[in-house]
Amino acid sequence: MRFALRSVFAPVLGLLLTFSAAWASEFRGLYVDAFHPGFKTHEQVTQMVNAAKDANFNALIVQVRKRGDAYYNSSIEPRAWDIAPDYDPLADVVEQAHDAGLEVHAWLAVYEVMHDSKWYNPGPSHVYNTHPEWLMADREGNTTLAGRTICLDPGVPAVQDHIVSVVLDVLNKYDVDGIHLDGPRYPDTDSGYNPTSVGLFNQQSNRTGLPEDEDQAWCLWRQAQITNLVRRLQAVISAAKPKVKFSVSVCSESPSTAKKRFLQQWDVWARDDLVDFVVPMLYITVDGMPYYASAALTSRYQRHMYISVGAFRLSPELARKHIEDARAAGADGVVLYSYHYLGPNSGSATCAKMADLASSVFAEPASVPEMAWKR
Repeated sequence: MRFALRSVFAPVLGLLLTFSAAWASEFRGLYVDAFHPGFKTHEQVTQMVNAAKDANFNALIVQVRKRGDAYYNSSIEPRAWDIAPDYDPLADVVEQAHDAGLEVHAWLAVYEVMHDSKWYNPGPSHVYNTHPEWLMADREGNTTLAGRTICLDPGVPAVQDHIVSVVLDVLNKYDVDGIHLDGPRYPDTDSGYNPTSVGLFNQQSNRTGLPEDEDQAWCLWRQAQITNLVRRLQAVISAAKPKVKFSVSVCSESPSTAKKRFLQQWDVWARDDLVDFVVPMLYITVDGMPYYASAALTSRYQRHMYISVGAFRLSPELARKHIEDARAAGADGVVLYSYHYLGPNSGSATCAKMADLASSVFAEPASVPEMAWKR
């Protein structure tokens, strides 16, 4: 009888051990956005870090540059208006998160610096006011673009220099584990017509006038401007702090779609080892993650890929399934958007919560996957 029981339970035990070991190393990131409470006071940071730790996350991606502002002590950009003058959110997050065993990645919105809305009133030291000559425009010269966004133009060399300086400022002052770029793209192919950009394109292409939106040479030139920034940042981060991870959030499971719609060639960044990990934002609301995750993973190359799940839009059941599907597709981890919606103070009664994850797909802790090239 003892032999029979052992024979029955051994396969089950083996499956359980295999399942547990499979996710013992898995990136579990949590986006913490700056549009909502979460890390703007010491008390908020303490609650957020404890909630992430209790739910078995192992990394925080914290939005420290929202729209040309700083949620840290910057010597380059204006301080965010909704934090106390004597409070340094990033320093507090780094200290508390590291004490809890969590990685901290500084999330910086790259080119978008303002939204054309009555809710945005940038001060005199904001880049919108100090460098209007850096703003992106459409062919008619309008600087308010798709979605009423206002952006810096990647084709302006001074813009790229500015962003590099911002990243170095963070690196030199804070013990972050990573730099995470959000929005390294154009809003659409109708933009990028800053006079400096057009002039440089014409000079390098031996052309004159305004190129058409879909002009192949013009599209390739604009793609190259963003890739040039990514390449520069990879170099300066590796030189300043080689162990700091460099990552990007990208806007499609398909590199060809990203290039066509947003002039973003993220497959090249992975292929050429310009980033350490890529985060495709697969914020679908249907049961289709196996297709989308598998499609994105074909362009992972030798770098890590962490699938971003829009849990703020999903029921607990579908959020869990998206995470399981990303795992099954072979992702190295997941990143969930966002703490404001998933956390203990969420006002949403329908979307997934961190407690749901802690009792199911994140029931056991996991370590952050090692990167052989970072040792």
